[in-house]
This record gives sequence, structure tokens and C-alpha cells, in this order.
Amino acid sequence: MPGRRAKQPVSPSHRSRQFLKVGLPVALGGFHTAGCISMLPVVPTEIQAAMDMGISIFAGEAEENRLDIVLRDAWSGTLKPLYNYVGDLPNLEGEPVPRLPAAALARNERPQHKLRPRPRVPVPVFILHHHQRAGPKSRFRTADDLEAIVRENYKQGITSFFFTDDNMAPNKHWEDFFDRLIELKENEDIAVSLIIQVDTQCHRIPNFIHKARWAGVYRVFIGLENINPDNLLAAKKRQNKITEYRKMLQAWHTSGASTLAGYILGFPGDTRESILRDMKIIKKELPLDILELFILTPLPGSEDHQTMWKAGIWMDPDLNKWRAGMAPPRAATPASRRGS
Repeated sequence: MPGRRAKQPVSPSHRSRQFLKVGLPVALGGFHTAGCISMLPVVPTEIQAAMDMGISIFAGEAEENRLDIVLRDAWSGTLKPLYNYVGDLPNLEGEPVPRLPAAALARNERPQHKLRPRPRVPVPVFILHHHQRAGPKSRFRTADDLEAIVRENYKQGITSFFFTDDNMAPNKHWEDFFDRLIELKENEDIAVSLIIQVDTQCHRIPNFIHKARWAGVYRVFIGLENINPDNLLAAKKRQNKITEYRKMLQAWHTSGASTLAGYILGFPGDTRESILRDMKIIKKELPLDILELFILTPLPGSEDHQTMWKAGIWMDPDLNKWRAGMAPPRAATPASRRGS
């Protein structure tokens, strides 16, 4: 098999083996498995090993009753080795968002992001916009979807939200979203606190920051990624102009919102000296409130992973280890993805 050169296939997790041992059907999915099937020309050795053991792989998204098919097959003992929906993207409009009680949300808030707007207030995470990693198609939720999600959670006393839109600024519905939240705030006293993700050009959009703050945005996450021009090209962040960083950050501070930026270390051109130099520049020139550092990691399903796989560079085949940047590559590669 071209690309991957693992000595032996790595078996699935111990828990999967336990289920199989007592005769229970097992299905696996998620970003890594689906991403590898989507991005690579053949099924990777480790995923094939799981299927050979009798584990079913689900690749793609489970909306439009697709999960029902898997559950019926599991009940009847006819699970297929692979359910591949990566080329069939469902519509997000009107799709329900999984509902969790407030107590469950409080236990499961992602601690690595340290996004705790208010003490003991859970932060539900939901997607307004999804961009397919392997293609140009974007799908969106509507303002009606947003209102329904906010109202349902508001009944539980949940008033803080993290919008996991990769970049709220180019979302063609951003103004509809903010206007709907403003209406709820002004007309029904349903006020929420929001964290959103934006790019470094968002301050150029007329009224974007003003309406964001009015709608309840108190913190913004910015994919700063790097300040070295060569690294930005490697990360395919041509829109990140370092001369614009300061203007954008000052615009958010003037509005009263705090800023949190992600920064990637480990590009091919990075050295100890260059990183220390860039950190000094950031501390001196950029008015950031929080800077989170990430290690450049070719997460399975990302373009980095695809590039290294095709180049035949060794990567740990155990997908259980690929989380939070815990499995750094032997060599760095362009087209960054955060290990986050």
C-alpha cells in the first residue's frame, strides 16, 4: 500500500474488543475515520483492520435518518463493513440539534478551551455553518434554526453559547443571525452571551462588530495561526495580513469584547529563535487578551495528513492517540490543522 509504512496494523480500542467478545455489534465513526476515507485513495490499514475484526465503519454525517439504518442493521445482525456517506452531504436547514440537559452540559464542557463565560453556566456548542473540508460546498443553518436552539436552551437556564462556525464573518447569514438575537433581547428580554470565531478581516465588514456586540458577543476567537509571512502561506492563510491584525484587535477592544487567538508552532521554517522572536513581536505589537499555542499536527482527515500519507512519511497508525496534538509527526508539513 503506498504512503503508510506502519509495521503492523493497530487493532481498535480495548473497549471495542470487549463488546465484540460478548457478541455485541460495534460501529465506529467520527472525524478521523471518516476523514481518512474521504481524503485518502484507499482505506488505511488500521481502519481496514477494524473492519476485518467485524467492526462497522460509518463515514459521513448521520442526518436524514442514516443512523436509523445502522441501528436497524445492528439489531438484525446485518451490519455492513462500511457505511460511506462522505460524498452525500445532508442539508443542515431544519435539522434538530442534539438536546442535552443542563447538568450534562456542565459536565461535558470542553476544558481545553477554557471558555467559561459565567460560573456554573453551561455552554452548548452548535454549528451554524459547515464547510466541507474536501470541497467548496458550504451549508448553513437558518435564523429560524438559531432562534429555536436558543429558545430551547434558554428554558433550561442556559444563556451562554459557543458558535462553532469556523468563521462567522463570511457566513452569508451573519446579519440575519445577529438581528434575530437582537430582536429576542430587545423584545422578549432573552439575552445571551456568545463566543464566535472570526477571521482577521472581519472588522472590514460594515456593522459586523457593532451588531455582534449588540447580539451578545463578549469574546471572539481568531485563527491568527502565525505572524511569519512564509508560515501563513504554508497554512493557506493568505487573508491573514499582519498589518491588519492590530486594527482588527483594537476594533474588538473598542467594542468591549475580549480576544482569544490560536497560534500554531511547528511550521517547516520554525526554529527556537524564530519562535521567540515572533512571541516578542506579538507581546509588543498585538493587543491580545489570550493567546493559545497549538502544535502543528497532521490530524487524520486533514490536508496535512493526506499530504504526509502520499509522501510516505511515517505517522502513528493508532487513531486513539490523535487528539489535542498528542501525536506529533516525524516531520512538519504545510497546510496547517490545529491539534486542538
